[in-house]
Amino acid sequence: MSWDYFMLMQRIHVRLLATLFFVISGASAFATEGRAIFSSYANELAARQEAINVEKVLGIRTLVVEALVNGRTYYRVASETTARDNVRRLISRAKAQGVSGAWYLASTSNDAPRAVRGSRVRMTDNVPSTSTRIQQSSSPTSVNRVEQNNPIAKPVTLSGSEEVVSIPRIDGASITLDGRVDESVWTSVPPYTKLLVIDPDTLAEPDYPSAARIFYTDKGIYVGAVLEQPVDTLVERLSSRDKQLSRDDFGIAIDTSGDGSSGFFFNVSLGGTKSDGKIVPEFQVSREWDGAWEGKTAVTDSGWSAEMFIPWSILSMPSVEDRRSLPFAITRYVAHKNQRWMWPPLPFSGSTFISGFQPMELTGINPKQAWEVFPYVSATEDRKAGEAEARVGADFNWRPTSNMQLTATLNPDFGAVETDDVVVNLTAYETFFPEKRLFFLEGNEVFVTSPRSNVMMSGMSGGSGGGARQPTRPWTMEPTTLLNTRRIGGAAKNIEVPDGLSISGSEQSTPTDLLGAAKFVGQAGGLRYGVLTAFEDDVDLRAEDEAGEEVNFTMDGRDFNVARLSYEFGGRGRKAIGYMGTMMAGPSYDAIVHGVDGHFRSPAGKWMVDTQLIASDKDETDGFGTYTDIGWFPKIGRVHMLEIDYLDDGLDISDMGFIRRNDQRGIAYRHMRFDSQGLPDWMLNRRIGMMVSYQENGDGLQIPRGNYAGGMAMIELKNRNSISFNTFYNMKGWDDRESRGNGAYRTKGGINYLITYGTDTSKKFSYSVQVGSQPEDMGYTSYLADFGITYRPVDRFGLEFDYRYFDRSNWLVYRGDEDFTAYNAVQLAPTLSMDYFLTANQQFRLSMQWIGVDADENHFLRIQRPTGKLVRRAKSADSESENFTLSQLTWQFRYRWEIAPMSDLFVVYTRGSNLANQMNEDFEDLLLNAFTDTVIDTAIVKLRYRFGS
Repeated sequence: MSWDYFMLMQRIHVRLLATLFFVISGASAFATEGRAIFSSYANELAARQEAINVEKVLGIRTLVVEALVNGRTYYRVASETTARDNVRRLISRAKAQGVSGAWYLASTSNDAPRAVRGSRVRMTDNVPSTSTRIQQSSSPTSVNRVEQNNPIAKPVTLSGSEEVVSIPRIDGASITLDGRVDESVWTSVPPYTKLLVIDPDTLAEPDYPSAARIFYTDKGIYVGAVLEQPVDTLVERLSSRDKQLSRDDFGIAIDTSGDGSSGFFFNVSLGGTKSDGKIVPEFQVSREWDGAWEGKTAVTDSGWSAEMFIPWSILSMPSVEDRRSLPFAITRYVAHKNQRWMWPPLPFSGSTFISGFQPMELTGINPKQAWEVFPYVSATEDRKAGEAEARVGADFNWRPTSNMQLTATLNPDFGAVETDDVVVNLTAYETFFPEKRLFFLEGNEVFVTSPRSNVMMSGMSGGSGGGARQPTRPWTMEPTTLLNTRRIGGAAKNIEVPDGLSISGSEQSTPTDLLGAAKFVGQAGGLRYGVLTAFEDDVDLRAEDEAGEEVNFTMDGRDFNVARLSYEFGGRGRKAIGYMGTMMAGPSYDAIVHGVDGHFRSPAGKWMVDTQLIASDKDETDGFGTYTDIGWFPKIGRVHMLEIDYLDDGLDISDMGFIRRNDQRGIAYRHMRFDSQGLPDWMLNRRIGMMVSYQENGDGLQIPRGNYAGGMAMIELKNRNSISFNTFYNMKGWDDRESRGNGAYRTKGGINYLITYGTDTSKKFSYSVQVGSQPEDMGYTSYLADFGITYRPVDRFGLEFDYRYFDRSNWLVYRGDEDFTAYNAVQLAPTLSMDYFLTANQQFRLSMQWIGVDADENHFLRIQRPTGKLVRRAKSADSESENFTLSQLTWQFRYRWEIAPMSDLFVVYTRGSNLANQMNEDFEDLLLNAFTDTVIDTAIVKLRYRFGS
């Protein structure tokens, strides 16, 4: 019997005995006795750590017990003794020894502990040993209440208390939003100071003090922060909105639903760059939403400071009579330490996030009749087509109540002010591109039906967010979602080209103009609802007839409709059920999809279950599918995920949604372990994971891309550089997609590995190196290498460059019917971006992405029926070579001036190319020709201005 197993059984036995003790003795002991409560937390790990502190200081044994207060779960550090006289003396001794805030909980209290969540806390319970003193007010009934007659408010040093915070209302406050917290009104507001380190998840006290103050008016909420640290360690960098960089920042997150079902976050980095977005249970964070709020920063003698103003008019909130619940959390990122601090402490490696925010109540806030109008005017010159166009239109937002919003757009202009990543995709699988249009991003969280709907794209650009530099990734994490709004106004699908006409691929990929769209979302109690409708203009494409003459091809546009209902049941944890239906009405066929989703989270957040049922009806073909995700979080830093899928071969959601493939069933398991303590001196943080998956199609054939086993490890070094290693074994199977319906063929297995090293991005110069391999279908191995740099000598300028080399051996490419060709190919993929900021609101950006491929034929193959083997096919000596080249380029120059919140002037010039096969050209010529032989050559000037309440 191992020592770890022995200790595990001991902990289980102790917890069972403690539970049995409370069950048996509850009827008698609690009737006449009570307990000393030393502190209370929304986070169980924080409670366990404070229990250790209390045991050390007082020399007693403690318990961590779970309590339900106002529908929320909290963890109380309680005395083991229950005798009333002993408890009273213990409270007096605790206060005398500096453990302030201890109070007596009588057995008859309505909020007495309902269950024992922990036993006697021991250092062997894998709880961090860092001592963190949590102070509280002397009375639980008055904790964090602001005394209005006290001109200098005392600091609030509570950490995740069950007691509700009441922040002051100060109408008529005069604040000059300049980032300097120097107005007199701030001195009457209590500061929140007890941030703890949550990433890495040590829950240790930070090295530098932080003091955040919050008050509100009838217009909105003000946040001020004084953030101390040595000035020579400050990291100030400007960027476009929502871009993640390694720099100092401060933020607040607010649960506007009041029940943990939805919220917003607002961050401002040193220098004034803003980042915002939405949060839905439990950890799903989207940066796609932008709000009209203000944030400023300033450098001080002792560090830096920040001020923020968030209008009520931009927040979705349920209607209430008087007292409103707005739980919140405060965060700070210190770049040179690569640490995230938070109050209350909710580590990302735990099971609780938005539902663990600090309870806060406000009165008299129920904003109504908020409105916004975004008129725009744009001019576009298409130099390739020799055409110019001017457009005028507007977006409208109207919020008749705080929990209801109508959004509409007339004659929208979705000009290319941002470009998509350049991707070479010769497979049968579609590439997913994330939404970037503001209209479809606003209120989109209502239509999220599953954690799998989250868009987690690694993209083609190098990662220079917090921590070590991350290189470009050779794969993307694609969502499974019933609503992919990029379909709306995208390229027309299934164009039926009449005989005698030909339309180029680039022309068929042209986006379709929208006549208009509208969205209505709202909430009534636990019910959330949303409706989306959009109408396309007729499709008008350039075609060629048999004589080579250019003619116009026209077909009717499509109509899109979406309906969403979701109901959140009250009580502990989370229980929710929802429905979403989508319908695409087109000239060739109609496509209808129905989805029912269910969600469960246990009261303590240890278990989470998300499930989705889908039914589709397209062109007289019915389909069905279901998938379920089960998460188990036994303690901080341990995550277990089980995914179960069943999708039949008739399921098709591609007209309004996105799914990688149908006709699959299988199961996958993932385990992640996060460690930040008990590590060697040269190591700051460690993440270890293992994954295994089995997938097959409806015929019982193993799908090669879905059958694998492997693991990963990431280590953050003491100098804040990092190294990571990923390795998987892809099992052999049957590929039933690449032949485009001409039969499945056997594939061989192989090892896939990726080794990455990156340096600290808080430095002016950082770099990353990556090497790896991947198996090809025929069993050969291909190799890749990537090198990238980031250079930020000053806060106003930044340069990123990545270069990838990919050497493919016997790369299998479909050639038609049952035929394939295996190629030896080299792929080069450099990316470059440069940013310069005149001010925090004025940006010049130059970006370039190019992919070049030079492929030489090697083997000529055909699927042998019925064995599924790939056998050699004959090719005559006089037939044309099947060698090919690809050259795709996009580069863009953009000037953006944020005139006011959500009001922008854009000047954009974009060139793009997709060269035809040029077999005799080398890579240098392919790149030069891509600059001159373009398919996109446009200049856009666009002004969009916000008017509103």
